[in-house]
Amino acid sequence: MRGMAHVGILRAMQTLGLEYDAIVGTSIGSLVGAMAAGGATVDEIEETVSKVQKENTFRLNFLKFLLKGMRTPSVYSGDTFRERLDELVKHRSFAELKVPFYCNAVRLEDGGSVFFGTPGFDEVPLLDALYASCCLPGVFEPWQHDGFHYMDGGITDAVPLRFAKSLQPDLIIAVDLTVKATFKAPNYKSRVLSTLYRSFEIAEEVLVENALHMHADQNTVLIQPKVGHLHRFDFDDVAGVIKMGEEEAYKVFTSHAATRGLVTQEVVDGLSCPVQPRDFVSIHLDPARCVGCGMCEMVCETEAFWAQGEKATVRKLSNYECTRDHACARNCPTDAISLGNL
Repeated sequence: MRGMAHVGILRAMQTLGLEYDAIVGTSIGSLVGAMAAGGATVDEIEETVSKVQKENTFRLNFLKFLLKGMRTPSVYSGDTFRERLDELVKHRSFAELKVPFYCNAVRLEDGGSVFFGTPGFDEVPLLDALYASCCLPGVFEPWQHDGFHYMDGGITDAVPLRFAKSLQPDLIIAVDLTVKATFKAPNYKSRVLSTLYRSFEIAEEVLVENALHMHADQNTVLIQPKVGHLHRFDFDDVAGVIKMGEEEAYKVFTSHAATRGLVTQEVVDGLSCPVQPRDFVSIHLDPARCVGCGMCEMVCETEAFWAQGEKATVRKLSNYECTRDHACARNCPTDAISLGNL
């Protein structure tokens, strides 16, 4: 569900006149990305994804559970999901797409990543590549190919900046849909599946933090739609999620140094949503809550905190270097840190 925000970002790019030369997709982003790379318009993509419903996409493996019990490979039927993908994507191969397209998956046997669309993996049928990239752990059966089992690329690389930089682009537009509890606490329930999904989300967020620390630079335009509170499989308001992505993209594109010069003021003035500068992150620390543990100083890569005294202090109240990874607020054990202008 959260991945529908990608459609809104594509719409914002269209409105602002921003174009792309290649697309790298992860998980549900690979589905949206493949449609865009195939030449579908934003309206066509929105109409297509709006047809996705839980009841005709996620079918429980009742029979397999009865026959195999805990040996069942997945909660939902992968065949049903593949049928939906087959209906949603028109093109059959990477060669048919209008612009270069890549999507990632991870091998369960050795933990290695693969980017379909690269040499040696560009002959894989597009449908198989998309299924592998979207194959959430435990949700669908892994895709088997040449003795390996492939699953969702977001397990290890949800925002694949390292791969994108290897394409030597002038500019990278990166979309981070990981759950950010600093925006709104996720709706966690003490149940088996909820615990498994939440564990996956936490690991994913930590890996994205590291990716942003190492690879985000002045040529990386990072968009973080506030969709973390949404349930993973609730498709009741696709249009609303698309709108969230669109509005967040407008705010970032019109304030980021790498893109604001590419957008005319006339277009900005005509936008339906208010646009505010987003070129720094404001940092607030409540001394009454701070216990001086030093976690903020340890995890911040931009030296925004000093924690050598009894209480931590903020060195950069307006942090223009912040990578927007949320690591300081997420790791603060007493919730003493809050971030603004995100």
